[in-house]
Amino acid sequence: MVHALERVRPWLGSEGYVLEIHDVSAPPRIEVHTQQHQFYAGQLLSTTNYEGEYQADQAIDDVIQAGIFNSRHSKTFEYYIRADSLSSLQDFLTESWENTYLTQGTQQKVHELEGQSGHGSEVVLHMISRMIKLEPG
Repeated sequence: MVHALERVRPWLGSEGYVLEIHDVSAPPRIEVHTQQHQFYAGQLLSTTNYEGEYQADQAIDDVIQAGIFNSRHSKTFEYYIRADSLSSLQDFLTESWENTYLTQGTQQKVHELEGQSGHGSEVVLHMISRMIKLEPG
């Protein structure tokens, strides 16, 4: 990613910028939401320990420290991926995300919370991402 940012820098001119968005390297939370409460059930783990996200953070830090780009605005934000059930969330994860898994304990906790919460509960993947505006250094 550092190489890509180095290559794009000359194309930007003095007024251009790069808007970079990626998930943070911490594992996303698995929650069960009802109309009145949000319950923590565990984390979405990865066999790669979110290495790609960590490398993206490192690349951004590297081009800022090297003076290739300056960071003018950075914001961390949260978003949710919602499913009607644990099996629906697992289907989504199988289709869309490589190298992720839920421990047996997290799955059991979700099942317990779904059973206690009754109709209308959602299984939620609570994500955190970072958006950063990089301007030529």
